[in-house]
Amino acid sequence: MTLQRRLSGMERDLAAIQAKLDSLEQEADKIQGDHPEEAEAIRERITQIKTVWEQLTQPLKDRDSKLEEAGDLHRFLRDLDHFQAWLTKTQTDVASEDIPSSLSEAEKLLSQHQQIRDEIDNYTEDYNSMMEYGEKVTQDQTDAQYMFLRERLKSLQDGWTELHQMWENRQQLLSQSLNLQMFMRDAKQAEVILNQQEHYLSKDETPTNLEQAEDLIKRHETYLATMEANDEKINAVVLFAQRLCDEGNFDADKVHKKAENITERRNANHARAAELMEKLKDQLMLHHFLQDCEELNEWIQEKSIIAQDETYRSAKTIHSKWMRHQAFAAEVKSNKNRLYQVEQAGRDLMAEKPELVTLIDPRLNETAQQFEDLENTTTQKGEKLFDANRQVLYEQTCDDIDGWISELETQVLSAEPSQDVVSLTGVNLILQKQQMIETQMAVKAQQVTELKSQADYLRKMDPEKEEEIVVKKSYVEERFERLQQPLLERKTLLLKKKEAYQFRRDVEDEKLWISEKLPLTQSTDYGNSLFSVQMLKKKNQSLRTEIENHEPRIMHICENGQKLIGEDHEDSGEFQRLIDDLLEQWQDLKKALDAREDKLLESEKAQQYYFDASEAEAWMSEQELYMMVEDRGKDEISTQNLKKKHESLENAVEDYAETVRQLGETAKQLASEGHPESDQIIVRQSQVDKLYAGLKDLALERRAKLDEGLKLFSLNREVDDIMQWIADREMVAGSHELGQDYDHVVMLQERFKEFARDTEVIGTERVAEVNEAVDQLIASGHSDSAVIAEWKDTLNEAWADLLELIDTRTQMLAASWKLHRFFHDCKDLLGRILEKQNSMSDELGKDGVSVSSLQRKHANFENDLQTLGTAVQQIQEESASLQSAYAGDKAKEITNQEAEVVGAWQKLMGMVEGRRVKLVDTSDLFRFLNMVRDLQLWMEDIVRQMNTSEKPRDVSGVELLMNNHQSLKAEIDAREDNMNACVNLGKELLARNHYASNEIKERLLSLTNQRTSMMNRWEERWEHLQLILEVYQFARDAAVAEAWLVAQEPYLLSQELGHSIDDVEQLIKKHEAFEKSAAAQEERFAALERMTTFELKEFRRKEEEEAERKKQEELARLAALEPPPQEAPPTDRVDGEKSPEKEAVSVSGETEVAQEERKRVSPIATKEVPPTAQTKKTATTSARSGLPQESQSAPSTPSPEKDKKKRSRSKSPFSSWRKKKSPAIDDDDEDESFEKGSPTATSSDEEVQCEGLLGRKQEWESTTKRASSRSWDKIYIVLQGSKLFAYKDQRHYKQEPENYYRNEVPIDLRGATAQVPSDYTKRKHVFRLKLSNGAEYLFQAKDDDEMNLWLQKLQAAIGSEGSAGPSRSQTLPAGDKKDEHKKRGFFTLKKK
Repeated sequence: MTLQRRLSGMERDLAAIQAKLDSLEQEADKIQGDHPEEAEAIRERITQIKTVWEQLTQPLKDRDSKLEEAGDLHRFLRDLDHFQAWLTKTQTDVASEDIPSSLSEAEKLLSQHQQIRDEIDNYTEDYNSMMEYGEKVTQDQTDAQYMFLRERLKSLQDGWTELHQMWENRQQLLSQSLNLQMFMRDAKQAEVILNQQEHYLSKDETPTNLEQAEDLIKRHETYLATMEANDEKINAVVLFAQRLCDEGNFDADKVHKKAENITERRNANHARAAELMEKLKDQLMLHHFLQDCEELNEWIQEKSIIAQDETYRSAKTIHSKWMRHQAFAAEVKSNKNRLYQVEQAGRDLMAEKPELVTLIDPRLNETAQQFEDLENTTTQKGEKLFDANRQVLYEQTCDDIDGWISELETQVLSAEPSQDVVSLTGVNLILQKQQMIETQMAVKAQQVTELKSQADYLRKMDPEKEEEIVVKKSYVEERFERLQQPLLERKTLLLKKKEAYQFRRDVEDEKLWISEKLPLTQSTDYGNSLFSVQMLKKKNQSLRTEIENHEPRIMHICENGQKLIGEDHEDSGEFQRLIDDLLEQWQDLKKALDAREDKLLESEKAQQYYFDASEAEAWMSEQELYMMVEDRGKDEISTQNLKKKHESLENAVEDYAETVRQLGETAKQLASEGHPESDQIIVRQSQVDKLYAGLKDLALERRAKLDEGLKLFSLNREVDDIMQWIADREMVAGSHELGQDYDHVVMLQERFKEFARDTEVIGTERVAEVNEAVDQLIASGHSDSAVIAEWKDTLNEAWADLLELIDTRTQMLAASWKLHRFFHDCKDLLGRILEKQNSMSDELGKDGVSVSSLQRKHANFENDLQTLGTAVQQIQEESASLQSAYAGDKAKEITNQEAEVVGAWQKLMGMVEGRRVKLVDTSDLFRFLNMVRDLQLWMEDIVRQMNTSEKPRDVSGVELLMNNHQSLKAEIDAREDNMNACVNLGKELLARNHYASNEIKERLLSLTNQRTSMMNRWEERWEHLQLILEVYQFARDAAVAEAWLVAQEPYLLSQELGHSIDDVEQLIKKHEAFEKSAAAQEERFAALERMTTFELKEFRRKEEEEAERKKQEELARLAALEPPPQEAPPTDRVDGEKSPEKEAVSVSGETEVAQEERKRVSPIATKEVPPTAQTKKTATTSARSGLPQESQSAPSTPSPEKDKKKRSRSKSPFSSWRKKKSPAIDDDDEDESFEKGSPTATSSDEEVQCEGLLGRKQEWESTTKRASSRSWDKIYIVLQGSKLFAYKDQRHYKQEPENYYRNEVPIDLRGATAQVPSDYTKRKHVFRLKLSNGAEYLFQAKDDDEMNLWLQKLQAAIGSEGSAGPSRSQTLPAGDKKDEHKKRGFFTLKKK
């Protein structure tokens, strides 16, 4: 992105250049029109410019496309890294080995796993697009990075496939776990049921009587029914376990064992239940047997008491007692079967249950013994009764039988049956009496039989009365035999009479029955309802069935009558008439029955119609009641349910139309058949049709109401959805997150733009749809129009608020974007400035050509900096606008950023200016060195020419030599300007404190010495030639000098100084020419002023001695006033380099010597030159050279004594101080270092106490304001002095110490406290730092040792802050004042 922004900046610059090119083309066209002769050159030049422009723009376009591709690739790699991180995280989540331990946990894990699936599905499109782009990027690429990218894509594809497989495996595992937990839940419930069953079966309740046994059996049967019902649940659990095992559940063994355990327990419970049931049945049988035994025993005991009664000894009632005893004995005999039954039941029970033998067998024996005792007692009592009064009993029995026979003969045989029989009832009574007599006859026959045995016994007992006994017995037997035949005849006669009477009775009864049934068949009641008709039909059918069933009876009676007629009964005619009459009535009854059945069928049809019509009316009335209900539901779901019900009712109503149609057809059919109630049926049908039509209208009205309600609730739901959607959007739009940095703000802005666009598009559409629906409902006259209008207003207000909130959020993000863009631009511009600073080379060139090349590059570099200057100016403008919009910390941060950028820019400009000056100095240095080299070569050539001259032999030869020597002088004078320019250039470089001052001094001194040597050599030769031509030359030179002086005097006396810069420059050039001319004439004047050669030498020697003496005195005085060497002030010069003062003294001394020599050589010229001209010349030379006026005269050839003086002066007492000095800190650099706040720019006494990576969380920004972001950040902390600095990492601290983490201000520890927080337990190794302004920070170390170290260092820094030494204003060490004093003392000494 940085490169793209730079490229965008270049494109903007190129756009400006493009505008210039367009203006150039327009100007070229205009010039071509004005100057056609130059058209070809102009067009060629324009073509060259266009070619160069295309060469510049085409790489720019290529680079733009490449950067775009690189941006896409970087975004792809970023997305790839993000997707890879998500894939790894998701694989980690899916690869979880958590096994649920409960059903709820299994459902929760399965739900979470499904959410992961949804997330995977959401990433599918990103994966496909990423793989597609990756394939396109890596296609046909052989580079190693692309091969690595292809491998990453392949691993990503494998990871994606593996993720799906892992998800499926995890899904299968969780499904099996869910099934397992469901099985465990069901198994637990089954075990609870089995435990309950086992608890019930564990109870051992043995019944003590029959009632308890029956009650226990009933309870057990109830338990068995419950067990059978629970078996379904248990079977379901077992089947579920079997299915899990078949599906291969991971815990199949456990499931199988559990199911087997449940099955075994269930089977065991069933077995125990069956066993208990058998046991209870056995107990029931046992108690039945015991109860029977008990009842039998009670009966035996009761009868034993009766049998033991001995009242039989009284003879008065012996016969009745005997009779009762016989009845008692018969009763005992008849109850013996009970004993047999009890014994049989006991034997069967013992056969089935041998274990009950010990209980049953004694009871059986006891009962049998008691019954046997009863029988014996009864028999003994009978024998005792019989034995006690056997004779009396026999006689009484005979008398009794005889009396009974006599009475019977009197009552029965003497009366005729026909006399008593007048009806069937009488016959039946006589037959009953006959039956009683026959029964008595049987009893008496038994007594007669017993009389025989008794008679035999009495004959044996009393032989004397044998005849009487036999006669009596024979008499009784005879009368008894004689009575039997009349009784038989009487019975036969009675039976015949009974048949005749019975026939008459039957005929009368049947006629009576027919007469009873005939009114039923002739009844006119055909029912007034379907139910009554159906009941009548049923009764009629019952009657028919009864009649049909009664018909065999009629036929049987008729057959009996025919039988009597066939037997020639005396009343046969009567019997025939009765038969015919009965059959006739029977046929009438059947006809009447058929007619009633037809009538009932007609009535049934009508009543069926009435019933169907009533049901239809009732159903429609019921539906009308529902249709008239005003309930429209409480919500949309209830309304939809009501509508569904209504639709079903409507369908039922529609389907009921067929029923109504069938009713109409039935009514038409009945009317066409001429039914008696056809008119009523038609009226009823019209009512049904009208009611059905009204029902349909009500259904339509109800449907319309439900549709209105549904539309209302649907609209309400839509409005609620939109309101909820608007509320959700308001949560996003109302967010106060404005971004952490520029990229974050751009991302937030882009996302919010997309959010706002989507919100506006979707919301506008949805709100418009709702408004349209509302308008339609209101226009359609909805019953709740007021509520709907209120909803519409509320929705539109909420939508307007959302749009306003979105607009506000957009403005806030735009402001934040401007702010962070300002910070980002500041950072980017600062980086570019630092990049420019780092790109500046320290190379100064090896020769003039390389220096020129470097100067051109530097000029281009300065031109490139113009865009940076524009950017800095733009930053300042943006800062001014932002400062007006922000206040507080933000304004301070904006100011700091601006100050940092401006400071870096000023530093860069200073470095640029310094390098430009250095390059200029280097260029001047190489120019000076070239000039020195050229002049030295030239002077060597001149000296060589002077050394190789011939010796003159005559005046003409001397003149010729002098002319030649003068030509050399002319050449020297011609080179004087170059010499002066070289010397002035050297002095100017020295005055500028050039970095090569030593070399310049050496070259300048060498040049001056060589020039002096050359001049001395010329002077020596010239003096030699002047000795010969002194007289001739003096006259000529004097005339020439006088003429020249006269010619130059008007120029020197002129007061014209120029009225403009051009005039002044022209005058300066003229004056320079004058100076050159004056320098050329000096030799002539010197020749005129010169004395004899000997005099000149003598005078020169004396002056040199005087100068040396004065110099020695001056040096001695300076040595006396000089401070000790160890206290010498520091200097920036290396050993052997002259100080400016010494250099000034040296140059001044040399100049003074040269002036003295010049005065001696040319005293006349000095007198003749006006003072004003000489002063002007000196002032002009001084102004051009920048040196004091005393040092501006031409240098002269120094003598050996002067060289000696110079060497003595170089050994001044100050050289010892220069040897002992230490490099001092530059004041500007020192001030700059103390102005910066970075740890590296602090004073040397504030060393770094502690540094390292710590986790940090800000809780409070002040005492009343919590921190806006309270998240943990991993940052690099540096503790130095009373400041705590925060960096992103160690690399930023080392490379960019001024670039703090998020541009935060260093934390001031003054008044702060550091301690371990007792109220914070979420993380370990945490300590709290509270600042004096109320801000609070939490720091987390990696262990307790590191935490204690930081606490110790922080507390030490906080505790020592009050006595840490001088404040930041005292930035210089104490010794600087002393050094400064020494410097002032040194210069003061020199000035003296």
